[in-house]
Amino acid sequence: MSGDRDLTDLFVEEARAVTVGEAVERLGVAGLRPAGIGESVGPCPVAGGRDGFSVNTVKNAWNCRRCGDGGHDGIGLAAHNLGLDVKRREAFLAACAAVLGRPVPEGGAESDEARAEREAALAARREAAATRAARETRTQADFRERERRKAAGKWLQADGKELLAYGYLEARLGLGRRVLPVLPALRVIAAEPYWHGTGEDGRAVAIHEGAAMVLPFVDSGGTVIGCHLTWLDPSGPKGRPTLCDPATGERLPTKKMRGSKKGGLLPLVGFGLHADGRILPDPARTRLVLGEGIENVLAIGVAEGFRADTLYAAAGDLGNLAGPADGRSAFSHPELTKVGKDGKARPLRVAGPVPKPDQDAGDAVQAPAGLTEILLVADGDSERYATAAAMLRAEARLSAGGRAVTIAWPPKGMDFAELLSGAGERRAA
Repeated sequence: MSGDRDLTDLFVEEARAVTVGEAVERLGVAGLRPAGIGESVGPCPVAGGRDGFSVNTVKNAWNCRRCGDGGHDGIGLAAHNLGLDVKRREAFLAACAAVLGRPVPEGGAESDEARAEREAALAARREAAATRAARETRTQADFRERERRKAAGKWLQADGKELLAYGYLEARLGLGRRVLPVLPALRVIAAEPYWHGTGEDGRAVAIHEGAAMVLPFVDSGGTVIGCHLTWLDPSGPKGRPTLCDPATGERLPTKKMRGSKKGGLLPLVGFGLHADGRILPDPARTRLVLGEGIENVLAIGVAEGFRADTLYAAAGDLGNLAGPADGRSAFSHPELTKVGKDGKARPLRVAGPVPKPDQDAGDAVQAPAGLTEILLVADGDSERYATAAAMLRAEARLSAGGRAVTIAWPPKGMDFAELLSGAGERRAA
């Protein structure tokens, strides 16, 4: 007997070697759909929804935009799914047991033979995972580059009719015609297919084709890395078409993102188009209004008269605005619970307000250089605890370098676009 390591410690070591992809299978995470090389999206096992939850086997990562939670190991994914607080040893071991598919050992020591067998199996698994990850990384890099080129080309080749987009935005904000300033990056594609699902031949199927507003995602150097599409229909609710899954009848989002959004933003006001194809901010503007949602940010601009010293831009989503959290700042939701496999209800775990240390520039929106002040625009229509923690992460992250960063909150249950147009008040009534 080796006697130098407890079986429980070895059990934990083995659980740490379980990849996110393996954990997804062992935990029975359902409803995930391919969304690129190595990536799948679907409903969060905890919070539901449609596509806010994603796993990436290349990066060995998982993320939930609805809960504001994510990580790079199977244990964290198990804890998220089962509502376990890994700061508690009992809960941490329960998460380890979930990813390994067997109970926690009662203790004792392993024999030299058992140890050699276990270490050989672990080494083989790690080697296979490293080979697979390297192969998928190369494939994914090629895929992402193709998608970026397609997204940039989609924006560049948009064929005008911008008045349709201005009409949509002004109607959403409850404004009269010609109130909005010029949005230099705003374009419209006259007939953009909406791809959803596959046919019997395995090929993607377009369930709708119509006008779509398109704005580019640009990185800190002004390069177009992706695009944001909003399908338009003046006769539809909120000026957008009603799209449904042909098989289930489920309502589908009328907004999509193509290419990459990582580290990028959607430029609205105060940005210029340059001859070399880059989209850059006016260096004379030292203030930034930034938030989730194009209409939400424009509503602030209208309210303050689109200040000449200010850039106005939108993030792709709340996760892109806030960036990843330091796992040590996670907390238990004070109201929402998740019933585990054992039948017990436990508080949901929420990604905390502290930014992840040493995160990559591509993990979240990067503020243009030369800013002294940033106003972050929150959405009061989202889950309040996760949203508040995410906005505090964005505030802490973007205040680096001495910038003054503040958060603007609309009334609970609405966003600033609804507040400006009066739609939120009419809905409440």
